[in-house]
Amino acid sequence: MSEPENESDLVEVKDASGELQRKREEAMKQKIEERKKALIELIMRQTDYSEETAKLKLAQWNNNYLHVIKEYMNPNFQEKAKENVKTTKNQMIYGEIRNFMDGVNRHALWKKKQKEQMEKKREAYIAYLQQQREAAQKAEAEKEELQKDK
Repeated sequence: MSEPENESDLVEVKDASGELQRKREEAMKQKIEERKKALIELIMRQTDYSEETAKLKLAQWNNNYLHVIKEYMNPNFQEKAKENVKTTKNQMIYGEIRNFMDGVNRHALWKKKQKEQMEKKREAYIAYLQQQREAAQKAEAEKEELQKDK
């Protein structure tokens, strides 16, 4: 068969009865069921849960098998362990001094950056004014030259 030369030569086939759509939906449902069975088998291999328990846990964790297995290994896996770091008064004092000096340093750097930006803008403005002045002088010189020629 030859390829159609343009889009108007293509024939579009429409499924009036919806049979193709039903077949696609059935295939999709079948794939989903196979995936769920595979997940249940995986959970049963990794834990000692029965099939019903595995199904319940999967539903509870919104089909996230990693959470099911983590819960089996550690029921409180979502809770973060709080670390109580004890510091001496001396450490706290030096920590506060460090934080204060960091803030001062950050502010000084910000001011320096602002000053540099302002200096660049000022230099650019001066260059612009110089350019304008030169252009005006050049135009004035041309006027005078034209007046001398007359």
